[in-house]
Amino acid sequence: MARAHETGRGRFSAATIAGLAAISAAARAQDASAPPPPPAAPLTAGFDDHFFLQSADGRNRVELGALIQVHAVAFGRGSHGRDGDVFLRRFRLELSGRIDDAWRFNFEPKFTEHEVELEEAWVGAELERGLLAMAGRMKEPFSLEEARSQKHLAYVNFSILNQFVPAEGHGLTLAGEARDNAWEWGAALYQGGEEGLNDGDEFALRAVTRPFALGAPALRRLQFGAAATVGRSDGSLAGVELKNEARVPFATLDPAAESDGERVRLGLEAAWWGGPVEVAAEAVRIEQQVEGPLEQERAALQAWYVGAAWVLTGEERTVKAFRPARPYRLRGGAGGGLGALELAGRVSRLQFGDGFSESGVLPAGSDPRRVTSFDLGLNWYLTWNARVKLHGLLTRYAEPIAIGGQATRDEKALLLQLQLHF
Repeated sequence: MARAHETGRGRFSAATIAGLAAISAAARAQDASAPPPPPAAPLTAGFDDHFFLQSADGRNRVELGALIQVHAVAFGRGSHGRDGDVFLRRFRLELSGRIDDAWRFNFEPKFTEHEVELEEAWVGAELERGLLAMAGRMKEPFSLEEARSQKHLAYVNFSILNQFVPAEGHGLTLAGEARDNAWEWGAALYQGGEEGLNDGDEFALRAVTRPFALGAPALRRLQFGAAATVGRSDGSLAGVELKNEARVPFATLDPAAESDGERVRLGLEAAWWGGPVEVAAEAVRIEQQVEGPLEQERAALQAWYVGAAWVLTGEERTVKAFRPARPYRLRGGAGGGLGALELAGRVSRLQFGDGFSESGVLPAGSDPRRVTSFDLGLNWYLTWNARVKLHGLLTRYAEPIAIGGQATRDEKALLLQLQLHF
């Protein structure tokens, strides 16, 4: 009986195996007749001014960039209390991209010798072509100079008015632009913002028009703009330094100084890029309620600059950095040349109203009334990514101020910048 039982089990097992084999063969035949599954979309990686990783359909992309600037400064005779220096001015990483074509993000930490500072960190959605909504920390829509990346400027430093306009802040922004490039605009609500001169909650609006965007080629890149911020700032201004274009302080606000109420900023701008030439101008008026050791005042200041740059080697200047026709190659290579040369000059002025001195916010002997700066320099673009700038600065104070224990009316400085970006 036992042998019969084992034989029966053997027959049952063989039948089961045969049935499974038949099912497997049928499944393979069916799979062979069915279309193959679509291949996984490959990722592409490379470098096109940024390092990038992108999906085959282009709907998803991540970019990695950086800006590195090393500065050297030397001061002329008579600049008492000023010491020359060589230092790392900026090392900033830039991580940005898009997800599913419509979602955007940007993350920019800045490294200094003392700390890591978060310049920008925002997420956004392209609601439709040319309309972007953003939330997080980002640039406020106000100034032409601030709206441009520093990597593309023809000067070593921003103008003297830049310290009084908003840069990055936390809030919500809605930005739009026309497909034909005829106009663009931005509106934002910001809470907090930077410390000191630009602290406070405010609404910002900037609009730019290019009236000849579809007209004569020589005028297509002519633009005009206006901007405004309205808000309130209540905070300490104790020890805030006001700096000239060499980025050294010429005045320090009183320890009892405070911003104490409404602040309004108005700005006008104009710019033109035509062939190898760039011309840009901007003017700002700021009214701020302040309180000092003497009294509370409605203080006002005005500032403006006019600048021009001319590419001596003939390349076309645009709002972004241009590419030398014959880039300089350190290790040789076909098509190498001497790079491109650019001559740049700028005049700027800052003027204080009576409220700063009458309130005591600017201590006695620290109010120059008017500061005028002259910047003239030569820029060498080795490649699109690397450049050297050598600029001379002359700063004049309408009223003598105390620097290094001596009354000063004029200051001279020589600036050298080495920049690498991608």
